[in-house]
Amino acid sequence: MRNLLCLLALVAVSACTQDAYEKGEGVYSEMTAQLADAHVNSDKRVDYVDTDEGERLMLSKSASAGFITKADTTYRVSFYYKKVDDKVEPLAMGRVSVLSPMNPKDIKEMKTDPVRVESMWIGKSKKYLNVGLYLMMGTTEADSLKQVLGCRRDALITNVDGTCTLRLTFYHDQGGVPEYYSQRVYLSIPIQGVKADSIWFTVNTYDGQKILKDCL
Repeated sequence: MRNLLCLLALVAVSACTQDAYEKGEGVYSEMTAQLADAHVNSDKRVDYVDTDEGERLMLSKSASAGFITKADTTYRVSFYYKKVDDKVEPLAMGRVSVLSPMNPKDIKEMKTDPVRVESMWIGKSKKYLNVGLYLMMGTTEADSLKQVLGCRRDALITNVDGTCTLRLTFYHDQGGVPEYYSQRVYLSIPIQGVKADSIWFTVNTYDGQKILKDCL
């Protein structure tokens, strides 16, 4: 299962500035958050991001984060910023895992350990299906324990009205990680070029199986 993402450490937001959170009229009072593709330059710093709403945001100053280790590439991120004239001031960003749908025959054993689902949506760019969920986490002395996330492509179904629906299922292996507290995680599934009118995403939750639906 080489194409599944192994999440060794889950950090919802990695700060790219040293500012502490302030209420009222502080630095975060006018903050906007979006999922985006962050462009990393030759200095391993983000100089602009392309948001899911189809906007290219130029940064007033380049930014970096601990998960950025490669130059001249793109990272999928949750991007927090405020507008400054015709540019944006970066406040924080977190790594977003990208799950490429796998063929069922490439999965030896399907795992659907439960999670808590918060939301699912498709941005205006229609490049990604985004999912917000909570994983149960816990510290352990066994460093080898890790959760594994993935996405299975089940079928492309033609409906009676002639429309097409892409069916996907969330893969989750708790991997023996203790379930002491929950942590929010954002996932993005590439859908650019998918010839479907809607997407159904099946997720096993602590309240039973749920099917999340959205239109392209």
